[in-house]
Amino acid sequence: MRSTAEAQHEELSRALRVPVIGMESPRGINDPSLGAVAEILAEADLVLLLGKRLDFTLRFGAEPAFNSACRFIHVDPETHVLEHTAAALAGNERFLLAAMADALPATARLLELAENFQRPDNGWYDEVQAALSFRPAEWKSLDSSAAGTLHPVEIGAAVHSFLAADDDAVFIADGGEFGQWAQACVAAPQRLINGPSGSIGSSIPFALGARTVHPDARIVTMLGDGTFGFHGMEFDTAVRHRLPFIAVIGNDACWNAEKQIQLRDFGSDRQIGCELLPTRYDELVRVMGGHGEHVTATEEMALALERAFASGLPACINVSLDGQPAPVIRRKS
Repeated sequence: MRSTAEAQHEELSRALRVPVIGMESPRGINDPSLGAVAEILAEADLVLLLGKRLDFTLRFGAEPAFNSACRFIHVDPETHVLEHTAAALAGNERFLLAAMADALPATARLLELAENFQRPDNGWYDEVQAALSFRPAEWKSLDSSAAGTLHPVEIGAAVHSFLAADDDAVFIADGGEFGQWAQACVAAPQRLINGPSGSIGSSIPFALGARTVHPDARIVTMLGDGTFGFHGMEFDTAVRHRLPFIAVIGNDACWNAEKQIQLRDFGSDRQIGCELLPTRYDELVRVMGGHGEHVTATEEMALALERAFASGLPACINVSLDGQPAPVIRRKS
């Protein structure tokens, strides 16, 4: 889905005037980095799954995520994956075709055949692109509801601007609610997230690996404070091996993803075991030989990023966060 494949998919999309959507998040149709994708998928009449499982992220092709008349074609190198799709769509005629093939060669073959197709421009392509790029207008003016903290959108806007200055920039996101806000607000030439499994803790090791591949790029990983606890000591590795990057920690002193689940399913009177301390992770990194910044106001964010990058050291920007539930983006009420 990324690197060479991303360019190939963009070429295929232009050639066929058929939207190509990369889905790599465990939030699936609720992935905020895909904007209002849920609304547009519900209108589709035909979907090609190109190396993508018909799994929980796509609600197994069922209503209301897809309309009952939507049909599917699936290309995948694994027999059992195609069999799972057939089972999910069993009992109807919605599964048109299964083809066993690697996704990249299959895409290349589709490109070879594209010139044989004259698809009319009915506005669908542009409609899908508009849905994917949609972000609520109120995000432009969101700010924190608690003094001395930043809203995730404010943090994301600063990181996005910082990375926009580098054509080789790398953006890495990890964690629960804060990670989802980050993915919705930040774009960069190279992106790496925690994948469909939704695992957390990998972003700091990912940043070390990214630095070995991109020696001069701006590299920022955004993660929650709970996530930092998994591999925070890898800052020692980064210092020893001179692998600088910037970790932006959204610190709400909370396991916020678990908190939001408990609030939703059980109510505030049964919310338990999600509290953390507002630990100064920037000071911990500084003790290990890295660069540390502590941010409590919006206007500090951009300068903290520039100082961290200029230090030439593995850097931690510990941001006091107004913890919010992850966004679910819809254009329709």
